[in-house]
Amino acid sequence: MRTIFIIFLFSLNTFAGEWQVGSRKVLGESSGGVSAVELSFHLGDLASKLTGVFFDASHHQLVVADSSMDQGLRLAGVAAQAGAIAGINASYFHADGRPLGLVIEDGKVIYQKERAKLLSGIFHVTNDRMGLVRAEAFRMGKEVQQAIQAGPWLVEEGQAVSGLDVLKRARRSIIATDGKGNWALLATSAVTLAEAADLLTAAPLFADTNVKSALNLDGGSSTALWAGFAGLSIPEFGVVRNFLLLKPKDQR
Repeated sequence: MRTIFIIFLFSLNTFAGEWQVGSRKVLGESSGGVSAVELSFHLGDLASKLTGVFFDASHHQLVVADSSMDQGLRLAGVAAQAGAIAGINASYFHADGRPLGLVIEDGKVIYQKERAKLLSGIFHVTNDRMGLVRAEAFRMGKEVQQAIQAGPWLVEEGQAVSGLDVLKRARRSIIATDGKGNWALLATSAVTLAEAADLLTAAPLFADTNVKSALNLDGGSSTALWAGFAGLSIPEFGVVRNFLLLKPKDQR
């Protein structure tokens, strides 16, 4: 199984919106083709970075880890205790700690799907296969083992989604796929939603394929990304409700 890498041309390639790629650093690699990579980029005097964990769904799969917020659990501790390779914060939550939108953990419905413009997409694991779909296209069934509802969509059918916010910059948490079995858990430093979408579509994010679909997760102070094999830990600033954990398929 080949390791998934990010390929960029550093001298001439620019991101949409004039973002330019700076350095690329491989933070670590694990068995089964999992890799952690950090990219820096700049736009004039602005600087930001994209950090990601890349994996192939034929060997690894994401599972939901949900908990009551009064437990005060953090991603790094939850992931390490579960024996996960990596993890990212997941969906939104109400002020009282209840999940905001659909959450399914190991076949158990923790919270039902909600209708809201923000909650436009659902990540799910069905019959041992992972997918990203529009919320209105998602169909419940006993075969659905994991699911979280979030949004907005950043990339759809390989194109940056139009109409995304161009004013508010914040840390972003993102799940992305090329639609061919390659997936990425991504965290950015402060960018707008529109800038995040432009970064994802400016060049092939995977070895030889572009991002086909990308869904924004709960960002800002909730953004967290962890990969024990790479010594990678981007901590959340506060307590969050749930996480997506990356595990080998034979470990679930």
